[in-house]
Amino acid sequence: MNPYDKLRPITDSEQCRCEAVCGLVLMYRFTRNPIHCLKCKDEIDPERLGLEMREIDDVARVMATHGALFDLWLQSGEYEEWAKQRLIDPKGQVNVDGMAIARKLSVKWPCYYLWFYDTEDGAPERCPSCGEFLDKSVLWATGKCYRCCVLM
Repeated sequence: MNPYDKLRPITDSEQCRCEAVCGLVLMYRFTRNPIHCLKCKDEIDPERLGLEMREIDDVARVMATHGALFDLWLQSGEYEEWAKQRLIDPKGQVNVDGMAIARKLSVKWPCYYLWFYDTEDGAPERCPSCGEFLDKSVLWATGKCYRCCVLM
């Protein structure tokens, strides 16, 4: 098995076609590839980035956990509130790990971890990790925190 297959998109219909990679967003969108283009929001094939085996494993592990929690939250049953609390907890393992891998990948490209927030709670004004005001100059999200590598 090719190590990139852990994250490779099943189809190329949502594939980033940008000429150059300007930045990355790690986000769960019901596919196995959580690496998305900061500009167009479509998936970026990890082989295009030349990710190392450890980076592939880290991204796959963290985002599988994030996806599992998100799916539990979507079920709207007995796990909804529990999953939400895990997804918004700044000291929670999924967010600590998500920010860590985003920082690690930011050495090569600007990279952000898409932090969950429930739209019923209103759009966040501050970074949930450090408390700084979010930079609102983003293309398609609510804001970003450069310090924590977080996009909301």
